[in-house]
Amino acid sequence: MVAVFCLFVAMIMLGTARGLVRQSARWVSRAPVGVTSRLMCDAAEGAEAAVPEWPLTELSRLEMRVGKILEISKHPEADSLYVEKVDCGEESGPRTIVSGLVKYCTEEDLLNREVVVLMNLKPRALKGITSNGMLLCASSADHSHVDPLAPPGGSSVGDQITFEGHKVAPMEAGNRASKAFSKVVADLFVDAEGRAMYKRVPFMTPHGAVTGSIAKGSIS
Repeated sequence: MVAVFCLFVAMIMLGTARGLVRQSARWVSRAPVGVTSRLMCDAAEGAEAAVPEWPLTELSRLEMRVGKILEISKHPEADSLYVEKVDCGEESGPRTIVSGLVKYCTEEDLLNREVVVLMNLKPRALKGITSNGMLLCASSADHSHVDPLAPPGGSSVGDQITFEGHKVAPMEAGNRASKAFSKVVADLFVDAEGRAMYKRVPFMTPHGAVTGSIAKGSIS
């Protein structure tokens, strides 16, 4: 008797489920196109095709991040060099970077300025002070004007610069990263709209594109 009762309940439940399925199908078929599309997208959530992984390139090997110049002074042994303390969002604190910008920018121009730092070049001693990185700058064709690249408004120190179509896989600081930079630097430039570019790909942060004040200038 119990078995018969259970079978009876199961049949009722199955019939109800079939009815709900038929009702849902009728509702979807009558829904407006936009609603139907949304339903289909929701149903496909979690089953989207994986985005192809971008290839590893020489540009992939470089680490570029947003930094902010906290301190700046003339190099005690070289009139053409500045010594800067640059916050790149690292737990170890600001980096010391030596740059040859004395001829082009005043200390007041650079202090507290947000810049783009190439992080993983091999550290290099310049007149007794080791530089741990490089400020990326735009330069005019005759090198009479040089100015650091500018991250977009809203950027934070440590924001990484990325390039569409290139895997993000920076190397440790050293010779290999320096070699990678030497291979791509000829294709770095500022376009006519003021965007920093690698070939046809803009320098991007989570807040937008990096820019340069010298249109059609090279970047190094």
